[in-house]
Amino acid sequence: MNKKVRQKTLLTQIQNNPVGRQEDIVAYFETLGETVTQATISRDINELGLIKVPNVHGGFHYHLPKQDDRPHLQRLRRALQQSFLSQRAQRGQIIIKVQPGNGQLISNLFEQVKFPEVFGTLSDDGSVLVLLKDGIVTSQMTNIIQKLLEK
Repeated sequence: MNKKVRQKTLLTQIQNNPVGRQEDIVAYFETLGETVTQATISRDINELGLIKVPNVHGGFHYHLPKQDDRPHLQRLRRALQQSFLSQRAQRGQIIIKVQPGNGQLISNLFEQVKFPEVFGTLSDDGSVLVLLKDGIVTSQMTNIIQKLLEK
């Protein structure tokens, strides 16, 4: 299998099945009768510009970013890591306390990332209220926020 076909197959796989580990991708290619190394998959992931995004299970999976997806997620991660103070959740709402002056930035970044779980956000100088869509359990989003806080 040449590089172009391998990368197209990789993209199809991550679009159809959430994959979080390179070892799982190598195993997938083995089921197709192709032998690839983890190093090759790593290079393909880098060349394709794949990123890892939080999933609802508290882990991450590979994702092909939209043109403007990656910078917003990275900026949100960085802003949260630098200003996060605490979070509390109840019935589809999460209040995130941040250092003064960061509330509106983090709220805007949440909106730009377009998490499928988020209905909308409201903010003031030092807090962000994240409103979740109907049927979304607050622990799903609090787990995603915790993953974004990990360095």
